Parts: sequence; C-alpha cells; structure tokens
Amino acid sequence: MNLKLRLNLIITLLLASVLLLAAVLMVHNARDDVRAEVQSTATLAMHLLDAEILHYTSDFGWMREAEGQNSNSIFRLHSLGNVRHLRIEFFDAQGRLRDSNIEAEHQLSSSWLIQAMDLLSPAMPEIRRKIFANGRMIGELVVTPDPSYEIQEVLGDILSLLMLVAIFFVAVNALVYWAVGRAMRPVDSVMTALNELEQGNLKARLPEFELPELTGISRKFNAMAETLEKSIHNNHKLTQQMIRLQEDERKNLARDLHDEIGQYLTAVHVDASAIINAKDIEGAKDSAQAISVVARQMMDIVHDMLQRLRPSGLDAFGLATAVTDLVNTWKQRNRKVQVNLDIPDNLDHVQDETMAVAVYRIVQECLTNITRHAHANQVDIRIYIVDAMLSIEVTDDGRGFNMTQLPSGFGLAGMRERVEGLGGRFSLESALAAGARIRVELPLQESSKETQ
Repeated sequence: MNLKLRLNLIITLLLASVLLLAAVLMVHNARDDVRAEVQSTATLAMHLLDAEILHYTSDFGWMREAEGQNSNSIFRLHSLGNVRHLRIEFFDAQGRLRDSNIEAEHQLSSSWLIQAMDLLSPAMPEIRRKIFANGRMIGELVVTPDPSYEIQEVLGDILSLLMLVAIFFVAVNALVYWAVGRAMRPVDSVMTALNELEQGNLKARLPEFELPELTGISRKFNAMAETLEKSIHNNHKLTQQMIRLQEDERKNLARDLHDEIGQYLTAVHVDASAIINAKDIEGAKDSAQAISVVARQMMDIVHDMLQRLRPSGLDAFGLATAVTDLVNTWKQRNRKVQVNLDIPDNLDHVQDETMAVAVYRIVQECLTNITRHAHANQVDIRIYIVDAMLSIEVTDDGRGFNMTQLPSGFGLAGMRERVEGLGGRFSLESALAAGARIRVELPLQESSKETQ
C-alpha cells in the first residue's frame, strides 16, 4: 500500500471514529431533549385532561349524548391530532378502544434513531385515568408519551449534519490525496536518478526541490554521486597506474636479469671452461676464485631484487628490525639527511602479515618520495601504538608542495588505498617551503591487541 492510500485510510479511520463518537453523543443529547420535551407536553396535557374529566364527572348530560353517539367521541380526542408528542386513547369498560387522537394510518414507522434511543433509555411510562360516572367505571383514559415526531425532527437535523460531515470527509480525503501526491512527485525523480546510477550513469543528479526536506536529500544525493564519480575515476586511474607499475617492475627485473645475471653467468661459464681446460693447478685456482667473486656479486643482486619484491627481514627478524634496517640502508644512501627514528618495543607484536607489510611499505614509500621530491635536511619517523591503533608519522623539512596540486604519481594514491583498504585513516599536510607531514592510523587486529 502506497503512502497516499495509507494516509487516506488513517484519515478515514480517524474521521469514522470521530463520527461514531459524535453520533453517540448526539443520540444521548437527543434522548434527554426529547424526554424533557415530551414530559413537558404530557404534564400540560394531563392538566387539561384532568380538568376535562372533572367537568364530565360533574355533569351527566354528556352520558346521554355519548350513548346516542355510541360512545365514540366522548372526549373528542380525534380533534387533538395536532398534539404530536402524546398518544391519547380512551378505552371503554370492556377494554375496547373508543377514541384516539392519532389515526392508525398516520402512525410513524420506527426508525434506527428511535430504536437506538429505546436501547439507551427506558420507555416513558404511560398515564392512566379511570373514568367513573354514577358510581361505575365507564372507561379508561390512557395517555402514552410518543416521542416519534420529536425524534424524527432530531433525525432530520442529524441527517443534515451527517451529510455535511460526509461532504467534509470526501473533501478532506481528496485534498490529502492531492497534496500528498504533489509532495511525493519528486520521488519519481529520485527513483529515476537511482536507476541511472545503478545502470552506470555517474552523471545523474537531482534538481533543487521546493520542499526543504527534499532539498536536503537532493544535495546529499548529488554530493554522494559526485563522490562516487570521483572515487570510481580515481580507482580507474589507480588501476592503470598499478598496471603500468607492474609492467615497469617486470621491465626492470628483465633488464636486471639480462644485464646483470646474464653477464655474470657468462663470466661463470668462461671461468668454468678455463678450469676444465686448465693445464696446471694455479690456473684452475684463479678461475675458481673468479667464479667465487662473481657468485657473491650475483647473490647481492638477487638479494636486492628479492628485497624489492618482498622484504626478507620482515619474516626473519620482525617488523621493528625490518623497518630499522630499511631506514639505516636509506641513511647510508642519503648521508646528508639527518633521520630520527622512534619505534616502540612492542612493534614486533603485530602478528598480522598484511598489517606488517603495510607499515613497512608506507615507510619505504615515504622515504622514496623524500629522496625524489623533498630535498630535505631532516626526517622524523615515529611509530607508536595507542588505544588499539597503530600510528605512523613521517615529517620532513623539505620544499613541500601546494595541497591544491597534489603530485599525480602512484606513491600517495597507493599509500591511501593501502591504508583505507585496512580500515585506517590517511592524512597529508604540506605547504610550499614548509615540508610535509604524513599521518597514518591503522586499527590493530584482535590477535595483535591480545599479544600486547
């Protein structure tokens, strides 16, 4: 059930409840009013009838007239037809109806309101007056309160009011249906924009709506779509950079294998052939010594290649030793730069391999960027663990750069993606001629926190 029908149903139930309560109150009030009106009429009528009965019982001439008229119009009750609230009947001594102010064809049919009032209140008692003449009872006068006419008048008023309420009810429902439909019209625009996003159209945007609530949704949606577009664009760019980086790495490895390893293998082959063809032991020793030197050089080259692919000290000696060795090696190549390294004693307790490799690579990338771009004189590296968060801060006093024009290389983007992939936070601060500061926060895994 959509929102419009749901609101109309709620309003219908509310109005129906109010209408039912109003009907009960109206019936209750009408009952009291009708009783008071009929009781007043009955009291007045009884005063008049008592006076009439007194007159008849003191003058017996009317009996002869009544006998001549077959006793059907002793009190001339048929002439009191305009007394609508009372049913006045005269019964003879045998209980037969002789006269009445209401003819049978003029009696009102019982309506729902009369039945409801009969249920809500007890019937009004009838009034009886026995008529005696000359010491004998000649009949009985019965006055029965008859609220039918009064109730019919109340019923007419209630029906008029109910008609007005029905018109109001229909008008309110129609107005609510139209207003909600008009207010919910922008939902179609939202659904269209969401469908376009689902189908890959990242340019989908929402217009500015009239309602303030929908205007906020529009702005948030457009900001989300813009962020999503930038994120996907950056991911595509990062993917291309990663592919290019992989190809460069493969090219470097192929060149090293061809230029370095291939050259040394050729030298080993020549020296081995010389040993085989040696005429004396001294010549063989010289060739064997040359092979030993070449083998050590090949081992150094293979070690450097493996270090680029995977830091071997990380598995053998732990994260703290691997980072310290990385920084010391960098210091040997950049002797003019003063490096301050602060590493906690419990850094080796980081057992998660992905986390350890990330810390190592982040420090390595920071040092590489400082070598290439910063031209710094001092570098401060601080790693610490606080509240189950491992933090890395790398600060240099180099030439810095404008934050509105970040370097387009893979280094910063790669670090950010690596950190965010582990659920961490990456921040960069820099200004021209003011150095740079990189701060990384990584959440520790449960195993690392328990070890601490």
